[in-house]
Amino acid sequence: MMDNVDSKTLWDRKYEAGLPSLTEPDPYFVSAYEKHVEPSFPNAGRALDLAAGLGRHTLWLAKKAWQVSAVDVSEIALGKLGRAAGPLKANINLFAIDAAEYTFEPARFDLIVLFYHLDRTLFPKIVHALNPSALFICKMAVQWSSETALDKTKFTPLSRNELPSLVPGLWAVSHHERPVKDRGVVEFVGRKSD
Repeated sequence: MMDNVDSKTLWDRKYEAGLPSLTEPDPYFVSAYEKHVEPSFPNAGRALDLAAGLGRHTLWLAKKAWQVSAVDVSEIALGKLGRAAGPLKANINLFAIDAAEYTFEPARFDLIVLFYHLDRTLFPKIVHALNPSALFICKMAVQWSSETALDKTKFTPLSRNELPSLVPGLWAVSHHERPVKDRGVVEFVGRKSD
């Protein structure tokens, strides 16, 4: 396991190089937003984008008048996000820390977004930080094949059908798992009970 300094250095290098594939919102995020978030929050609200990277989801939400907090370990990524957000005059707060170090205040957010950053210790904090009826949109890699059994740590890939068990207190509004190349992916929207 990498420590935070090595992780930060690695991601700073990657974001300095560009990562253009991470500048457009994930199609699943957009469809989940249109189907589940927009009807529930037509006047926007407060959102948290964990492991935001270059802010593809942060910027998309800010354009829709959401007040967004973006958390990422890479200062390079957040610097680029801040520059991209400037012309929007958007309401974005940037936190250059590892998601595990972010202070999750209770019942603060109407929407939390987490894509491809697995740390099992985050899930109880996410549930705690959601307002009643708030939504959580998540997309993660899944260990699809049972050929390689892994010991579960907070960083090993999710097992099939594991994600809903990590977020007790959330009702699965949408939950799909499918194979993709040599692994799988889970796409999940959960709503916090009132």
